[in-house]
Amino acid sequence: AAVLDDDAVMARWELLFALPLLVNRYRAGKLTCEAERTVARSHIDTLRQRLCDLSWFMRCLNEHIARKANEEDKCKGRFWEARFKSQAILDEAGLLACMAYVDLNPLRAKIVDTPEASADVSLSARLNPDSASQPALLPFVTQFKDSPKGIPFALADYLALVDWTGRAQRDDKRGFITPDTPAILERLGLDADSFLIALGQHQLSRGSVIGHKQAQSAYAKAHHRRHVVGPPIKAA
Repeated sequence: AAVLDDDAVMARWELLFALPLLVNRYRAGKLTCEAERTVARSHIDTLRQRLCDLSWFMRCLNEHIARKANEEDKCKGRFWEARFKSQAILDEAGLLACMAYVDLNPLRAKIVDTPEASADVSLSARLNPDSASQPALLPFVTQFKDSPKGIPFALADYLALVDWTGRAQRDDKRGFITPDTPAILERLGLDADSFLIALGQHQLSRGSVIGHKQAQSAYAKAHHRRHVVGPPIKAA
């Protein structure tokens, strides 16, 4: 957004919202003094910042979904329970925790009986890569040094991890499958109990980072912070 000129900013913003009156007059060349033009350019700078702001993106997305859902349910009022959270994923442990949590949401809600039966998560796209309607996803790569653009695990191991995690019975969720342990926990050096705690109620959304304690300490040091807060993913 920083490299967009004023015309490009106005054009993009107008795809979603009406431009402020003063900005409209600025674009039409109808402003009569430099003070008005200064204020108009200030407004455009604000719009430029919003075009690359995560909070504004989520605000627009959430409002659109809420309106559609309320129209479908023929009701009014707040649709989302709370504001979105933005967290830094620090390492492979945090990445896998987030991926498994999302891929297991339909199972935990008892919408499906097995993780692979859900059509609304990325796991479905990975299992059905030839479907034209599926989005492109970052691939799993086993030779990470040779192919850095990917998730450094085998897909089969990730599927085993999702299946194992989904077998744990949780008091706060209705859905589950029977328990087992995949080899990926040993590869990552993860403690099984702490990994399940990290995926538990109100745990994964805690704090501003996700990852091992060592990675959290390195992140805090790199960002000149005394400490950071995140879910308790611990080494075995």
